[in-house]
Amino acid sequence: MQENLNKAMLALKREIKVDVKVDNGGAISGNVTCKRVKHPENVVIYVEKVGDNKFPAPEEHGVVDQFNLTFIPHVIAIQKGTTIDFPNSDSVRHNVLSPPDCSMQFNLGTYDVGVVKHVTFDKPGEVPLLCNVHAEMSAFVLVLENPYFSLTGKDGVFKIENVPAGTYKLSAWHEKLQTVSEDVTVEAGKTINIDFQLKKRK
Repeated sequence: MQENLNKAMLALKREIKVDVKVDNGGAISGNVTCKRVKHPENVVIYVEKVGDNKFPAPEEHGVVDQFNLTFIPHVIAIQKGTTIDFPNSDSVRHNVLSPPDCSMQFNLGTYDVGVVKHVTFDKPGEVPLLCNVHAEMSAFVLVLENPYFSLTGKDGVFKIENVPAGTYKLSAWHEKLQTVSEDVTVEAGKTINIDFQLKKRK
């Protein structure tokens, strides 16, 4: 069962965004370390604002599956306007909803095995996912204003490419840790390196 769960995790994309091409753009790369967390995984590094933050929504859908009483992936980072499909690939019925105090509230109701439901995320912010049938299930959707973001793996490495030259605020988000921000200046054709250390939320 765990092997099948691992295969499902590897099969699904954790970032959904438009592909932006920039002449003489630069890149931002680095590493994340986390206190009180085993691996620096599922940290979203994002540029808060690029230009007027008006970008076309991705046509590609994201997918958050339900398998073995688990949301897969646990964290997905998407650009505003992205639609996420919520298939039920488990052997039991599920419900997907968000709590009332988050940036976007929805409740898909309880639905059967094999059914796929959809939500378009048109408001930026952190959206926790819950199942009111199985309290142990949880996941997060982080909805971002622009396509300049990266989601870390277990090694904590990130890279954001094709960033227009300029000075920006770069932030690092984790579901359990305090969000931190740094000012960065991107130069044309160059890569700037910046590391983050995340600590427990106060």
